[in-house]
Amino acid sequence: MKHKGLALWLTLSVLICPFSFSAETTEDAALPQATPSKPPDLLSELRNQDSVFSILIEAFRQVQGRVIQTDYEALIKAANALDDLKTRRRIVVLANQERDLRVKKLYHQLGNLCTTYDTTRRDDEHLANVKVPVNIDTGHAAKTLMDYVFIAPAADDKTGEKKTQTIPASAYLLDTLPDPVE
Repeated sequence: MKHKGLALWLTLSVLICPFSFSAETTEDAALPQATPSKPPDLLSELRNQDSVFSILIEAFRQVQGRVIQTDYEALIKAANALDDLKTRRRIVVLANQERDLRVKKLYHQLGNLCTTYDTTRRDDEHLANVKVPVNIDTGHAAKTLMDYVFIAPAADDKTGEKKTQTIPASAYLLDTLPDPVE
C-alpha cells in the first residue's frame, strides 16, 4: 500500500503540475514577455525543464516498475503455496502475462508523456523564438534518483513524540525489472 500511495502522488504530479507555460493563455499579464535581451535565461529554462522532466519520468518509471514487480512477486509466492502442480504452473503463466502487459502499458504511458512534453516544449521554443536541442537523459536521472532519500514516519516511541526516518530511494525505486519466473 505504501508503494501505491507514492505512485499515485507521482502520477498526479505528472498530470497536474505543468512543465511549462502553454502558448495559449487568457491572461497576458500572467506570463512575462520574452525579450530579446535575455536569451540565455530562456535557453537555461528550457534545459532545466529537460532535466526536471527526465527525473520525473524516470521516477515514474521506477516507482511503477517497483509496484509491478511487488505485485508479481506476491502472485508467484501465492502460486508456490498451492499443492496442485498444474494449477501452480497455470498461475505462474498468468502472472507472467499480467506482468508483461503491465510493463507494456507503463512504457506506452511513458511514450505518451514524452510526446506531450515534446509538443509543449516545441510550443515554448516557438513562443520564445529559440531553438534548443532536447536533452532528456534518463540514465543521468536514474543515478540522481538513487542519491535521494524518502522521509517517512517512524514508529512512535514511548514518549509519544513523532519521529521520522530516512529510507534510501532503492527501497521504493526499481531501476531494472528482473527476469520473470519460468
